[in-house]
Amino acid sequence: METTGWGGLRRFGAYALVTLVPVVWLGFVLTHTFRTEIERDAIQEARAHAATVSAAALEPFLRGQPFSLGLTSDERVDIARTTSTLLERGTVLQLRLRTNDGQIVFDAADPAAGPGDAIIDPEVQEAVELGSLVALTTVGSDAVDGKQVDGAPAVEAYIALYAVGQPDRVVGVAEMYLPYAPIAEGQQHTLNRLLFTIVVGLAILWMVLAALVLSVARRVRRHSEQAERVALHDQLTGLPGRAIYADRVDAALAAAGRLGTDVALVVIDIDRFKEVNDTLGHRNGDALLRIVAERLTAALRPGDTVARLGGDEFGVILPGVRSDSVEAILRRLQDYLAQEAELGGVVVSVEASMGYAMWPCDADHADSLVQRADLALYAAKTARAAIVRYHPGVDEFDPKRLGLIAELRRAIGADELVLHYQPKVEAATGRVVAFEALVRWVHPTRGMVPPNDFIPIAESTGLISPLTHWVVDTALTQLAEWSRSYPELSMAVNISARNLRDDLPGWIMNRLAAHGVRADQLVLEITETSFATDPVRATALLEELNAAGVKVSLDDFGQGYTSLGSLGHLPVSELKIDRGFVLAMETSPEDRAIVASVIELGHQLGLTVVAEGVETEAARDDLLGLGCDTMQGYLFSRPLPAAQALGLLGTAPLRV
Repeated sequence: METTGWGGLRRFGAYALVTLVPVVWLGFVLTHTFRTEIERDAIQEARAHAATVSAAALEPFLRGQPFSLGLTSDERVDIARTTSTLLERGTVLQLRLRTNDGQIVFDAADPAAGPGDAIIDPEVQEAVELGSLVALTTVGSDAVDGKQVDGAPAVEAYIALYAVGQPDRVVGVAEMYLPYAPIAEGQQHTLNRLLFTIVVGLAILWMVLAALVLSVARRVRRHSEQAERVALHDQLTGLPGRAIYADRVDAALAAAGRLGTDVALVVIDIDRFKEVNDTLGHRNGDALLRIVAERLTAALRPGDTVARLGGDEFGVILPGVRSDSVEAILRRLQDYLAQEAELGGVVVSVEASMGYAMWPCDADHADSLVQRADLALYAAKTARAAIVRYHPGVDEFDPKRLGLIAELRRAIGADELVLHYQPKVEAATGRVVAFEALVRWVHPTRGMVPPNDFIPIAESTGLISPLTHWVVDTALTQLAEWSRSYPELSMAVNISARNLRDDLPGWIMNRLAAHGVRADQLVLEITETSFATDPVRATALLEELNAAGVKVSLDDFGQGYTSLGSLGHLPVSELKIDRGFVLAMETSPEDRAIVASVIELGHQLGLTVVAEGVETEAARDDLLGLGCDTMQGYLFSRPLPAAQALGLLGTAPLRV
């Protein structure tokens, strides 16, 4: 507790210092501003004082002739009398009358003295033009006084003097030094009051800011810790997620390399998990996953790792085991899992398929080990075997496709993937209203790898989740950029059946918020087969997304997996007619009838209907006549890189 207290004090001290810097800067700026304003007011006060002296003690005694002709004796006597009183009282420290060029013709300190040397003084000339010139200085600092540097502080004022009754004719200039001390005293008094107010106000502001910063920092730290926990651990089971799993695989291999021991990597998939979800509901399915997590954790050694990889798939790391003892360990795990459990009043027995690979016998690095354990599980599921160890002929993949798995895992984080964007065109106007984001793999040696070569691999090995995350993040980044100019633009992204096992709604809403994109701008395209695989879970997840504003499109509609009775209850806002029907409708009356029926059905259900695979003018015209809302296909544009796709926006309609 003591350490925590000192840590809190140190953090508060740091936050207080951070907030003190802008407060001190603000105080300096305010002080400088007020000081400048007060000095400006002092100048104005001195200007008014000098003008009063000129109007009361000088101009009434002038006869109207320019000072360049000299003062009359009466003028000199009268001015000497009035100015001597000003000097005696200290109202004026020094007063001289000068011609419009600057020659001194009268000095109140020596009224009997004759005119001074003929000089040209720019300050006097400026006062003639402007009417007055006032500045802070010291007595004797003028050039005619020898530029003394130790004179008393004063305000030097040059005031233009006008002939009586002739306000437009300047006869000369009065130069006077006014005492600055009384002005400075009042200025300092005002400044002191302002400084006190500023210091008190800024001190209160600083304390409020420090408290706010500390409070916000605490909340941010708690949220950061919670977000890190959520990101690294599975929320349902509390087990480590894929990120920690990958780190611990690397750590286990590094330790085994130093010790000269083996490592077994096991991937576990629950058999017939879909049946539990379909029969007992996804809440009981979640309960089953928690039971599996608890039993796996209880059955393994303290140094082993159990992680949830997504859906009903778990990963297990067994460091320091011999290859001849792994299957005995896995059979013990199966025995633990097979113990009966009650779910929703029904007693169930859990069975699991397990695939594993050994390091260093089956793989020489972490990526290869993970990939081969995935393949062993795939083989176990395919062969309906309980436990399968990886071997070179473990499944139907040829060496070329087998190598792609490890390379695809690396490519997802190595900037080898790019998105191309195919426009969706409003049928009635030809205007681009959306894009579909399609992933492309630019392999460093193989060049462009066709999606059909790597998407099935991602689906079968568990890579589809990180791949989909990359696609969604990249597409939303691009959409956020385009939305600044085209705020109504939408982006469609394909989601697979395996994605529906994850916490899809929470993750999608998090990414939308992170990129600043509205929910209604994202369209998730789900195939009918995704619903057929796990309809209860899929419907629940998509209803949650639909309620949040995300649009859901039923892709490849017409392949026969969705019953017409259930279509009206699915949380979708768009039907996308399978391209096979669109391509065949020109030559097949039956396919055209199917397309027409789908359009009519979609409209009756209040859904938008999209036709993909539009490649000819005739198909476009026919679809337009049938009332299709949106079209997509090579007739309008192939999928394009972002820079080229942007060129389709704001241009003429595409083939209206």
